[in-house]
Amino acid sequence: MCWVRTLLNELPQWQWLGAFIGRLAVGLLFFLSGRGKIFIPERREQMRETLVAAGVPFANVNAIFVSAVEFVFGLFLILGWITPLACIMLGGVMIVAIATSAIKSIKAPPILGWLSEFLYLPEVLYLVILFWLFLSGPGWFSLHYLLFFR
Repeated sequence: MCWVRTLLNELPQWQWLGAFIGRLAVGLLFFLSGRGKIFIPERREQMRETLVAAGVPFANVNAIFVSAVEFVFGLFLILGWITPLACIMLGGVMIVAIATSAIKSIKAPPILGWLSEFLYLPEVLYLVILFWLFLSGPGWFSLHYLLFFR
């Protein structure tokens, strides 16, 4: 039983690893998604069509804008640079994606079924991780830490 207590007492010193992996995974997701939409015309057109179907105004401009936000702030998240701003910008993209597209895909009965389907959306999970990173910061293994706290 002593090893369990030791493990539980030692785990908090490794929380930086969770933040790093979460930051890296979500940052890479957005960075690669934005990169594809910026540099691959078919992906950009697919994004534009998604925005048109969702009723988002100025679909051409917004497709480029959203792709650039994903690309730039995904990179910032990977590096751990201005993490709170990156989380706000990417969180805004996720909120719009949930409100305009993802929520329409839920076909479950009201209340618990709907909530279950809602929480199953990947956009919701990304939003939760971004909120956690917004509050916790990038951790010590980040560009922000290296530049300002060394």
